[in-house]
Amino acid sequence: MLKKYALTAGAGVVLLVTLMTLRTFGLGAPPSGEVKPLAQVASAYDRTGIADRVSAAIQIRTISLARTAPTNAPAFAAFADLLEASYPAAHAKMHRERVNRHSLLFRWQGSDQTLPPIGFLAHMDVVPVEPGTEDEWAHHPFGGVIADGRVYGRGALDNKGQLIAIMEAVERLAVTGFKPARDVYLFFGHDEEIGGLRGANEIAKLLKSRGVNLSFTLDEGSGVVDGIIPGARGPIALIATAEKGYVNLNMTARADGGHSSTPGRETAVSRAGRAVVTLIDNPHPAELDENVIAFLHGIAPAMPFPMRFALANLWITGPAVSSMLVKSPVTAASLRTTTAPTIINGGVKANILPQTASAVVNYRVHPRDTVEGVKSRAEKLINDPFVTVDLTTGAPASPQSSVTSDGYRAIVTTTADIYGGIASAPSLTLQGTDTKHFVSIANDNYRFTPFIYQKEDLGRIHGTDEFVEIDTLLRAASWYEAFIRRTAGPSPRDD
Repeated sequence: MLKKYALTAGAGVVLLVTLMTLRTFGLGAPPSGEVKPLAQVASAYDRTGIADRVSAAIQIRTISLARTAPTNAPAFAAFADLLEASYPAAHAKMHRERVNRHSLLFRWQGSDQTLPPIGFLAHMDVVPVEPGTEDEWAHHPFGGVIADGRVYGRGALDNKGQLIAIMEAVERLAVTGFKPARDVYLFFGHDEEIGGLRGANEIAKLLKSRGVNLSFTLDEGSGVVDGIIPGARGPIALIATAEKGYVNLNMTARADGGHSSTPGRETAVSRAGRAVVTLIDNPHPAELDENVIAFLHGIAPAMPFPMRFALANLWITGPAVSSMLVKSPVTAASLRTTTAPTIINGGVKANILPQTASAVVNYRVHPRDTVEGVKSRAEKLINDPFVTVDLTTGAPASPQSSVTSDGYRAIVTTTADIYGGIASAPSLTLQGTDTKHFVSIANDNYRFTPFIYQKEDLGRIHGTDEFVEIDTLLRAASWYEAFIRRTAGPSPRDD
């Protein structure tokens, strides 16, 4: 009898391992991980010309400082003039209008007005350079210096390089006589770095008033990452189908004032500090929801077999995989709403007990959570009648876009055409983009820049020594051209 049970158990184990192995191979064959040579995909583009035009764009100081600061109107006018002078064929084919004085809206009218249009987003503005760090740059941050196969300067990666790549593609399409079947829109906002309320938001409102509904939009937000996902074999294209929202909570603690020589048990500072620690010590739960699982299944083919085996069988390995992912701040942020104390204030003199102290906590809200839910949870955790929690600003996370639409499939296919044998996976954008303003007028919204990002590149975005490789620009221009031909050509498919 014991032998019979052992044989039955053994057969069960064999069956389970076989099933898990079949699930592993069912995720697809490992990609080659080899990127196509640039000469195969971008020979039509002028290396010197694209570098010069990105350099010129960087030299125009389209800086966004704060929502209350005035817009640098001459800079944005100069940027618009640069585009017009650099891309005459594109401007001849498209209708351009200024929205709210500084943002640009282009429309390339298609031959079939029954087809829903598509829209491409980029932004003209950049963040400022932190005062005192200018000398840490290899080249002047607004010099647009071309050296070592790169273009240096603020905005090279975020987001002028992408904007110029789009315009290069549209110019070539116009020169070669391309005629879109559907309307193709370009949306270039002037204040994305401070929320996009006066730029992209006004463009979206204008389109809505005209009854425009887009099949999909494509904006910045993710890209082709290389060496960023531990263990991955070669680059992986991460296509963001949603972006996080945000919440800023201001916590104000109150206590009796007086002389520091006779303090009570609590001070306003200790209450504010305890509130912050409480929120940090009780993070939002990390979950492997269906969207995270789709991401993990997407990257799995590029992973070594043991990891691929684990990712294919999350029904068993889920807790262990989740535990591993939360150890990295980047992957943990994809699994939960994040909590980040960013400001704390209280007191004016060392020997005076302050009557109030405050702290600001910034949350990046996962699509499964809500703005009000984040606030309510914080209040319950703090549970102190002497601490008030106020929602100062907030925006909900975007809805998830389809991973089965023609638009999504076109991103995957075009990336394979231009980059070669690399894996693709849906992902979540952790930062905010202008796309949030277009959610109500588009069936789907995707965030993907066809740039290769190395790990060290992430620190250069909004940081020191920002630059873009000229090869990256050439490949990106070729990608946009191929993508527009695929999605807006004479016989485009539609959702």
